[in-house]
Amino acid sequence: MRLLVVYDIGDNVRREEFARRLQAMGLVRIQRSCFLGRGGLDKAKEILRLAERYIDVSRDVVHVIPLDEYSFRYVRFVGVPFSRQGVEGVEYA
Repeated sequence: MRLLVVYDIGDNVRREEFARRLQAMGLVRIQRSCFLGRGGLDKAKEILRLAERYIDVSRDVVHVIPLDEYSFRYVRFVGVPFSRQGVEGVEYA
């Protein structure tokens, strides 16, 4: 299973720290506020608990979207990816 994490955090310091923590958890940045990585429901819960420490629930949001391998196989994109670091299973042009 893959996890897609998309967020909108207004505070710059909190947003940057949250991104660093996601990277430390093995997720790869695919857009400025979007990360992708391997993990199951336990990891999704861990990310949500982490998010609670960084967001203002009255104005910020974090989405953790699980993708099964079948759905992930059909991920496509157009244009230049944010990072050529790559995500296993996604072919970068």
